Amino acid sequence: MKHIHPVCLSALLCLTLSGCFNTDLVAPLNRDVTLLAMEKPATFHHTYKNWYLFGGILPISTTQPEEIIEKENLVEVRVQTEDTISDGVITFITAMLFLGVYPQTVVIDGNPGPGSSPTLSQP
Repeated sequence: MKHIHPVCLSALLCLTLSGCFNTDLVAPLNRDVTLLAMEKPATFHHTYKNWYLFGGILPISTTQPEEIIEKENLVEVRVQTEDTISDGVITFITAMLFLGVYPQTVVIDGNPGPGSSPTLSQP
């Protein structure tokens, strides 16, 4: 049995763990929302995963930050997309099984407007 050349293995691994994801960061219609600086505290925190197939081409289950901003009445928002270790493990395993499921973690921090209290906040 022939061995796979390290360069080919590295290229295959890079292709397997890369993706083409799309998370739009827009404010809900007719709402004033400002960006929250990294060092500024937030009273609202929510982490969720968006799921894609085929390298991010086909969304399976996605939630755009705009939906959460509107639901939670956030007026200051910080949104980060992350590729966590668990995302990489899921991507690698499903790619090896030819399923190609690609998760992406989205983190939303923010502060609600006056008279609002968050409903999705997580510790």
